[in-house]
Amino acid sequence: MRNLNKLMLVTSMTAVAAVSCLTGCSTFQTKSSERTEGRIVDDKKIASTVKSELKGDPLYKFQDVDVKTFDGVVQLSGFVNSDEQKRRAEEIARGVPGVMEVQNSISLKPNNTFAPTGRTTGPNQNYNTTTPTPATTAPPRSNYNNQNNSSSSGTGTSSSSNPNQ
Repeated sequence: MRNLNKLMLVTSMTAVAAVSCLTGCSTFQTKSSERTEGRIVDDKKIASTVKSELKGDPLYKFQDVDVKTFDGVVQLSGFVNSDEQKRRAEEIARGVPGVMEVQNSISLKPNNTFAPTGRTTGPNQNYNTTTPTPATTAPPRSNYNNQNNSSSSGTGTSSSSNPNQ
């Protein structure tokens, strides 16, 4: 009985020490983000609003623009066709409530000076891009042999001057 009391006392003291150390110390808790939960929710709402505003723009639609938000700072990235589109995307983002700053990292699409390299699909597509060259015609045959042979008489003797004979 005495051993049982000692065992219970040691077990309960160990449990109390473990619980008080692990729950009472704030040094064991690590913050998972630099932002509060409220700020994270606000940033997600801002990013969502900016994306929908960009896609709803009647002129450009901004299909290739990505939006990220951190602490009210909106970063735009992606590709557009012109400087006017880049400026318009920034203008739309600045107009969204809650945006503190806009970092416009949008790039212009490169000029498409190269021809496509794959096969194009569609009706009546000619995969051969070069125009066929007309077949060369043989030069007219010389009637030199025929004229010499026709000058022969029916006697079997021919007086041809053909050097090949």
